[in-house]
Amino acid sequence: MNDFIPFVVGPLAALAVYIYLMKNNKLSRLKKSSLLIFLIAFIITEAGRSFYRPYIYSNNLNDYFLADTIGNSFGTVTAIFFILTVVGKGRTKDILIIILVITGLLLYESINIFLNSSIDTRDIISTIIFGIISILIYKALLIREEKNIEV
Repeated sequence: MNDFIPFVVGPLAALAVYIYLMKNNKLSRLKKSSLLIFLIAFIITEAGRSFYRPYIYSNNLNDYFLADTIGNSFGTVTAIFFILTVVGKGRTKDILIIILVITGLLLYESINIFLNSSIDTRDIISTIIFGIISILIYKALLIREEKNIEV
């Protein structure tokens, strides 16, 4: 039952943000796209953690560390696009927000040094890669938004 809780909480959070933005007249096409990307990345992350990872581990399959890094990869996209949906202004300066989120996630991962645990370099690499992918996606959304305004 606990495996299904995120699949209720995530969409409810997205719905709450959607209603909030709509009531405050801040629901642009860019915000809708960011919210949708958040929701898709969230569902992929939670499905990976709840079902895919246990299946891979229990069957001792080699998936080239996808199961191990799914939380950091799609979780990075989830965090970035949720924050952009809530506080993003739809400008190129929002890239700074993305960089701050990536930095925060990397610092969180690096805390393991102080907890007498090892740092998972694959998680750090996946955070960086998917952070860069998020920047590229957001830039593409900004370009689409600018072209839409001009037309």
